[in-house]
Amino acid sequence: MRHTNLSGFNPIQQAVPVAGTPRKLSPYFISTFIAFNNNSGTPPVAATNDTITDSANTFVLAGFEAGDMIVIAGSTSNDGTYEVETVAAGTLTLTKAGLLTTEVEGDAVTVETLHGVRIDDGVNVIVKAGVVNTGVISLGPTSARALNTAVGYLSNFTLTAGQAISLQVKNLSEIWIDATVSGDGVEVLFER
Repeated sequence: MRHTNLSGFNPIQQAVPVAGTPRKLSPYFISTFIAFNNNSGTPPVAATNDTITDSANTFVLAGFEAGDMIVIAGSTSNDGTYEVETVAAGTLTLTKAGLLTTEVEGDAVTVETLHGVRIDDGVNVIVKAGVVNTGVISLGPTSARALNTAVGYLSNFTLTAGQAISLQVKNLSEIWIDATVSGDGVEVLFER
């Protein structure tokens, strides 16, 4: 099956860091590589918009986009909701300066889109298991239905390395994945 990525950028990539811990397909991840920068500036230094950085450079691959409202949890001082102005591989630039408290990486910080990724009518979501996966990916509409267990699967679908499924949903946040092997993941593409 040949897939066309309508999004105009590389496919969204999501991995399950710890097997048995389901995660949403919409831009969402937990990382200890997240830092926060208050760029309000002290004269004569001009203020620039605050930034959230990821030394693992995963913001673009995870599917974050300009205009997203993101929710931060697990930080020491910056939990809250923020609007993203621009996205680069390792940097989310917010729409304002002076919102964040400067904080170095180290905490297990969750970064998640508030509204997920909305899918237009007539667009299929293609979820493809990584070709280098060594275990099974399970998909479901809730974390409980996607959960892999040693005794069986409660999920709606399971995928082995390289397998893909086409789904029609209104939002990527409606799909949860889990893996039998930590680090296995999927690519998400969109096609008409």
